[in-house]
Amino acid sequence: MRIRYLQHSLMIMLSFSAFTLPVIASERLQQSDTVTLATVTQSVYDIHPSQRELTARAQQVKANSDLANSFFAGASTLSVNHNNDVIGSDNGYQEWEGGVELPLWLPGQKQQQQALVDNLTSETDYHQQKIKLEASAIVREVIWNIILADTGVSHAGQVWNNALKLQHDVDLRVKAGELASTELLLADTNGFELHSQYLDAEAKLDLALARYKQITGQTFIPAVYEEKLADQVESAVANSSEPTVTQQHPLLRAFEQQIIILRTKQNLARFDSSVNPSVSVGMRSERGAHGEDFENSLGLGINIALGNDVYSQPAVADAGRALADIEVNRQTLERQLNLTLLTEYHKLSAMQKQYELLSEQNLTTQKYLGLQQRAFDLGELDLASLLRSQALADKTQNRKQVLTIEIKRQVAIINQSLGVVL
Repeated sequence: MRIRYLQHSLMIMLSFSAFTLPVIASERLQQSDTVTLATVTQSVYDIHPSQRELTARAQQVKANSDLANSFFAGASTLSVNHNNDVIGSDNGYQEWEGGVELPLWLPGQKQQQQALVDNLTSETDYHQQKIKLEASAIVREVIWNIILADTGVSHAGQVWNNALKLQHDVDLRVKAGELASTELLLADTNGFELHSQYLDAEAKLDLALARYKQITGQTFIPAVYEEKLADQVESAVANSSEPTVTQQHPLLRAFEQQIIILRTKQNLARFDSSVNPSVSVGMRSERGAHGEDFENSLGLGINIALGNDVYSQPAVADAGRALADIEVNRQTLERQLNLTLLTEYHKLSAMQKQYELLSEQNLTTQKYLGLQQRAFDLGELDLASLLRSQALADKTQNRKQVLTIEIKRQVAIINQSLGVVL
């Protein structure tokens, strides 16, 4: 039996000189050292739909800035009046009066308007970081989908190559009379199935690459795409505690800035429905009858509203309610972010433990497959049993390869949960 096995092995080695396996490799995956996660994220950020919102925010800042920098609290008014007795007694009476009314700022009103401008400007910066975080999430998703799909192509190609080798081996043994012709049919059927799985994996990779190009506008993917777990997670693990998001999280900072803006608007609300004081300056020219000279005079007046506070209270109350609502929303968001982070962190821990188990299982199944292959080569095992063992080993190896990628992707997901911008 030993001599027969050696003869069979020598026959296969010699026959391989005339048999060339197809090269199965993923040439679709194009990587570049000049393309980084940051540059891809910037590309997505530049074409993000929220860019229009940034334009609208810039217009809002300009409008409020123009208001805060205006010299008067409102639009000045010009009035001209004329009276005569042409239709009446017709004694030649005429009166001309013209004036300008200038609204003045209430104490503290102009300062609050300027504070609102400053806060709106800061909100724009925080909103940009929020959009960049959204762009980072998009980049992380499309890139890791490509890597997973590429891993699937590599595995499917390796399995198909093994099937082709097995087909060639079975064909030689059938011709040598060692195996029945039905075994070759089974090997061919297995090869067709694995070839189909390879084509399916290629299609998934092509789709992932097409989505990447459409979403990012890039053809190449970064040569370095793996991320390091954020320091705050490492520190939490070292201290045997659960990681939590910081107050520097872009979403929380954006909410915090909205709260600051609403507080400023609440301060401004006490000026709503209030009547601003105004200064009026005018001239008056009149005569009593024909032949009399016009008498000219200059007038100066000031208007001050009384009891303004009563009329501004509803606006102050509305602003206070809006402020309370957004503070509740911010607390809810922080709680949700921490819950998401905790969930993703425990997923990573579970994956790492599962990987250790899969590594041991893969070693065992590969060793078992080697024994089954040897038994098949010696004629002690039928092809169907070998294929079952091969399928089990391939499945275990694929799960290990996929889990390796998923662990790396999970690190990126945790960084995303922490608000890490690429």
